[in-house]
This record gives sequence, C-alpha cells and structure tokens, in this order.
Amino acid sequence: MTQGRVLGFLRGNWNSTLLAVGIVAALAIRYVLLPFESGDYAFYYSRWYDFVADQGIVASLQRGLSNYNVLYHYLFALTATLADFLPWQNPLVAVKVLHAAFDFVLAYYVYRCVAIKYQDSKAASPFPVLAAVATLLAPTVVLNGSAWANADATYTACLAACLYFLLAGRQAGAFVAFGLAISFKLQAVFLAPLLLWLFVKGDLHWRNFAWAPLIYLAVLVPAWLVGRPLEDLLLIYLRQLGWYGELTMGMPNLYAWIPNRYYPWWPLGVIFAALLVLLIAVAVYRSQAKVTAELVVFLATYSLLVVPYTLPKMHDRFFFPAEVVAIVLAFHVPRCWYVPAVIGLVSLCQYASYLIDVRIVPIEWLAFVPLALIGALSWQLRKRLAVGHSRR
Repeated sequence: MTQGRVLGFLRGNWNSTLLAVGIVAALAIRYVLLPFESGDYAFYYSRWYDFVADQGIVASLQRGLSNYNVLYHYLFALTATLADFLPWQNPLVAVKVLHAAFDFVLAYYVYRCVAIKYQDSKAASPFPVLAAVATLLAPTVVLNGSAWANADATYTACLAACLYFLLAGRQAGAFVAFGLAISFKLQAVFLAPLLLWLFVKGDLHWRNFAWAPLIYLAVLVPAWLVGRPLEDLLLIYLRQLGWYGELTMGMPNLYAWIPNRYYPWWPLGVIFAALLVLLIAVAVYRSQAKVTAELVVFLATYSLLVVPYTLPKMHDRFFFPAEVVAIVLAFHVPRCWYVPAVIGLVSLCQYASYLIDVRIVPIEWLAFVPLALIGALSWQLRKRLAVGHSRR
C-alpha cells in the first residue's frame, strides 16, 4: 500500500469506530431516559395512544388526534397499533422510540450535508461522522424526543433533507422534502425564507416550487378517504393560530419583553417578520455574491434563527431546527463553531425550566443572547453579500 492508501484505510476505520461508539452512546442515553414522563406526554401523547388503542387507526384518522397534521397521525397511529405486537407493549416506550427514530434520520442528513463539503477529498474525512455524532448527542436533540417525548425531530429531519438536496443541486428533491416537513408541522416554514432568497438569487427554478403543495395535498388524501372532512384537513394550520393566547410560550425571543396585554396585536408581529424576510431578499437579490454551499448553509441557519425570534406565539423548543442546522454550519464554516453552542445553551435553559422546573436564567435576560447572535450573523451576512458589486 502507498502511504496515502494506508492513511485512507486508517481514517476509514476511525470513522467506522467513531460512528459505532456514537450510536451506542446515543442509544444508551435514550434508554436511560425512557422512564421519564413529561407533562406533554401525560397530557397529550398518552391520551392519543389510548384513543388509538381503543378506537383503532381509522377512527383516529377520522377524528384527528390533535392539532398536529395527519402525516404525524399516520406514523403515531401505526406505532400505537404495532406496539401491541412488540415485546415492550408500553405506550411511553412506543412514543419515544418513534420520536428517537427521527433523531437518527436527522443525523443521517446532517452527515450528508457535511459530506458535501468534503466530497472531493482523496481520503475519508472524519468531519461528516463527527457532525452526525454531534447531532445524536446534542443535549436538546436527546431531551426533545427522549425526555420531553416531543416530535420536533420529525419535521426537522425533513428540513435537513431539504438542505442536503439543495446543496446537492437536486431541486425537486428539496421541495419534496420541504413538502413533507410542512406535512408534519407548520414550524417547517422557518426554512421557507431560504427558498425565497435562493429563488430571487436565480438559483431555484419556479417550477420546482409546485412539488411542496402537491406533496402536502397528497399526504391529506388517506385521511380524507377514510372520512375526515376535506375542509377540516385544509384548515388544520389556520385553526392552530387560534391556540394559545400568549405572545410567547417560553420562547426567549422578541416577545419576551412585550407584555401579554398586547396579544390582540400579534398579527403585526407576523407582518414585521415577513417584512424582515423581504428586506433580506432585496439584499440577496442586489448582491452579486456567488451562491456557494457555504452561503446556502449560512442562510439556512440565519433563516431558522431569525424567523422564530421575530414571530409571536412561539414555543420554548422552536429553536430546535436552528440548533441542528447550526451544527452543519460549524463544519462548513469553522469560525462559526460557537453558533450551535450558543443556540443549544439558550434552548437548554428553557428545557430545564419546563422539564425539571429549574429557571436558570430569566427569559427576559435570556432573550438578549439570540439577539446578540443574530446581530453577529447579520454582520457576517452583510460582508458575504458585499462580495463583488451590487446590482443597480
């Protein structure tokens, strides 16, 4: 063997060992957390499970388990049904296994996103595997599904797939993945500005946008065929807007400083966020900076951070997609290593407040941290877009 082949062989074995150790550690941590029951599990998921167990899959699809969209219902109902034939026969385990499975899908697409950067390397790079392991072991990723029993990894895994397909130049695949993400949860729109910014930059073809609504409508069809009214299916997200009468549901964002007596004015917050996205779209359009993988990942992280920070009615865990994509950013742009650490720590403070009733930092003070991070990233974005001459 030549020296290069020897090094490549050793690195390949190192990657396999690192991945194996990471997976074992990830599974062990999730196993330890299995007995923990969060308030969300007790109030929502256990009740949905009992309903599926008593009434069956068809009845659950006709009725709707919650304000979640039907793609999650399909998977949840199937899991609740199959759990009766599995060794554990435990609702808590069944729910957490479903959610934890998406942690691994999420890690896979983080791996693919980072591997894009090193695809021309002659030797196997350890960085894609490191990124995947970092995702699996990230505290908030672990706690979200395996302690809180929440399902944010479902739509975030689809968003990570969308980002990968964008980086790989597979536009149709990106919009299919985005359509699936929207079919899980409305919070997938946090990445929508990225698609707009790339479109005005001329990097996306308008025809590919049709894939997202087509996928969304196709997902509704099975529930409609078994008897759920089409109007009910089409208005799921519109009705969600009426849930929760709070400007912020524990999210350390702009509305942590605004008294809730101003809640009736919350639509102005949506308008403000939309105007900010359009302002950035103008800056992206006027710039002659080349669209690179690095810029796409940067814009994706920026979108996933800015949108939930400026929108009202956000929940405490809605930085979850930003935390994950920021890991991709740290490997594409090493000087941004601090971004996933900062976002993760902010979210971890709010997780502690909900899961174990420990308030580490008051939300009014904590909200300054992502604001400072957005300021730093905005300065970097300005410099990136200033490359070359702006369009007149």
